[in-house]
Order: sequence, then C-alpha cells, then structure tokens
Amino acid sequence: MSAPNEHALDDQLRAAGSFLIRTEVRANTGQVAGGMSKLTDGTIERKDLLAFLEYVAGSFDVGIPLLETLDDVSGRMQSKRLKKIIAEIRFAIADEGKSLSTALAEHPKAFPELYIGTIRAGEASGELGFALRQLVEYMDWQENITSQLKQATAYPGIVLVAVALLVVGLLGFVFPRITPLLRMRDIQLPLPTRIILSLSTFVHNDWKIAIVGVAVLGFTLFAIRRSDGGRLFTDRMVLRLPIVGHVIRDVYMARIVTYLSLFYRTGVEIVLSLSIVERIIDNRVIAREIAIARERVTEGVSMAAAFGQSQWFPPVVIRAIALGEATGNLDTALTRAKDYYEREIPSAVRRMIIVLQPLLIAVIGGVILMVALAIILPILNIYNSIGARR
Repeated sequence: MSAPNEHALDDQLRAAGSFLIRTEVRANTGQVAGGMSKLTDGTIERKDLLAFLEYVAGSFDVGIPLLETLDDVSGRMQSKRLKKIIAEIRFAIADEGKSLSTALAEHPKAFPELYIGTIRAGEASGELGFALRQLVEYMDWQENITSQLKQATAYPGIVLVAVALLVVGLLGFVFPRITPLLRMRDIQLPLPTRIILSLSTFVHNDWKIAIVGVAVLGFTLFAIRRSDGGRLFTDRMVLRLPIVGHVIRDVYMARIVTYLSLFYRTGVEIVLSLSIVERIIDNRVIAREIAIARERVTEGVSMAAAFGQSQWFPPVVIRAIALGEATGNLDTALTRAKDYYEREIPSAVRRMIIVLQPLLIAVIGGVILMVALAIILPILNIYNSIGARR
C-alpha cells in the first residue's frame, strides 16, 4: 500500500479492519516533495494495453466487479511495469475513491489521452462497458492498420538497406584493392571510374569525417523537427511526398474519423472531441486544420462546412460528415467513412508498392550499372591500349 507516512498507513489499515505490523519504504514508491507517493509511469506496448483493456471490458460485460477484475488481470500481465501501474490504479480506486479514468490519467505515458477521454465519457454517460468495448475495437483497428503499414514498408526498407550496405562495401573494401591495378597504366580513366574511385578514397581514408557529417546532419534535422516552424514545414513536406504522401494522408483521415466516431458513440461533445483529436494527431499541419475547424464549429458553423474550407480533408470525409449532420446519424456516417478507409488503405498500400517496386529496381540497376562501368571501362581501355601498341 502507498501512503504519505506511517501514521496515515496505520489509519488506512485500521479502517479496513487490519493492524500495522511493520513498514518498509520501497525505492520505486518512496516519498517525494509534497507528501505524495511517486507513481509508476512509462510507455506500455500496444499489445499489452490491448490485452489489459480486453480483459477489463470482458469482465465488465459479465458483471465482475472492477476491483476484482484488477486483482485478477494483474497476475495475467507479462509487463512488470504494467503490473505496478495496475496495482496503483486499484489503490487509487479502492483507497482514494477515484474513478477509473482519473486513476488512469495519473499515468499519462502509459495511457494516451484518447483512452482516458473515452473512458471518462463512458463513466459520465453511465455506459462504461460500451466505452471499453469501443476502445478495444479501436485498438484492434489500429493494430491492423499498423500491421499493414509495416508489411508495406518492410520490402522497400530492406532493399534500401541492402543497397546502402552494397555501396559501402564496394567503396570501402573492394575498390581500394583494385585501385592500384586501374592506375598501373598511364591512361585516362573513364568518368564513372573516377567518380567511384573518388568516393572510395573518401570512404576508405576519411570515414571519420563521413560519420561526423552524418551525425551533424542527423542532429540538424532533429533540431529542425524540434522547432515549431521546422516541424510544420517537414510535416507539410511529408504530406506532399509523391506516391507516399497520399497514403499517409489517408491514414490520418482514417484516424480522425475513427476518433470522432469513437467519441461520438461514447457521448463526448463535438467541440471537446475535436480538441482531443487535435492534440493526439502527431502531424502539425493536420492538427492545425482541426484546430481551425474547431474554432469555426464553436462559432456556429457546421462541422462539414468547417472541414470543407481546408485543402487537406478529402471530399469523402466532408460528404460523410455532411450526410450525418443532415440526417442526424453522424455516428453511422463516421462509421461508414471509417469502413471506407479500412478498404481503401490496403488498396492504396498495394498500389504504392506496385509503383515503388520498379523505382527500387531502377535504383538497384543504376547502382550495379555504375559499378560495372567503373570496373569494365578501364579494363577495356587497357586492353585497347595493349592492342594499339601491338
């Protein structure tokens, strides 16, 4: 148990019908300034969160009390950090009288704001079980989308890494050994050979400078991303990337309609829903457009009209919201938009791969052709010079 001091712990135990025998200060729950106990927090893997929420939602459906559920689920979790957090959540509910959403909110790194807002809305509407089921459904959807994107990017990533390793191996190890042979004859080396030899010499002799240059470049890009203007610029460039940018925008749109549908089902007010979505979308360009739309909705403009004034929201989203507002079935309209993106994103990913494969083949072919020319052309020149002398 956690308590500000030994006397408070004694009072808590006596209220529960027990007596204090001895106390021990734990390092991970020691006293901090202000008399409050330090709570466990940190990122939890999505699969562990999904398992936890699935168990809580299932137990709630069959009528098992929440405290009993938390006692049981703690022993089923593999993450030690999550076990500690569950124990602290149980203490906050049982001994401090806090609600589930308030107890979860004390661990912001473990439970994103989306989860807390959904559960809080379910508690306010008296539909906590429904809110938990909707949250589990959303997490399943997110897991499927993430899995599809990982599968789509695995092949291009592996190919690019392989090409990079090939180039480094050729420049750093192969060409330094054949360079003396190419320079034995007093002949003019072809342009591809001179380019490759220059790069090889730099990589072989000045690799420390190359590493420092890469580190400086990485730090510069990191610093740009940390600034507001740089983050806005890079996020806009990501959305405008050829081939890939359209898929990325579809993923963000799918998340937005899914978030709004989730909040609407659990009873969260529209303006508050937009405010939460604005904070959890990690693309500054899209988040800024949501903030502008939220301000327009606050002024009395319909959500469809507010989104319609932005260049980043596609017609399918605007039409779905407009239809839902006109018919009074915004929940159904948002769900249809979500279903559309569930079909569209895998198709868009497949189209992206179909387009990227020839480009990757062209890149690999270009690298191989450049290396081949760099080796073959000087050999042919040496052979021709020998023939000319005969």
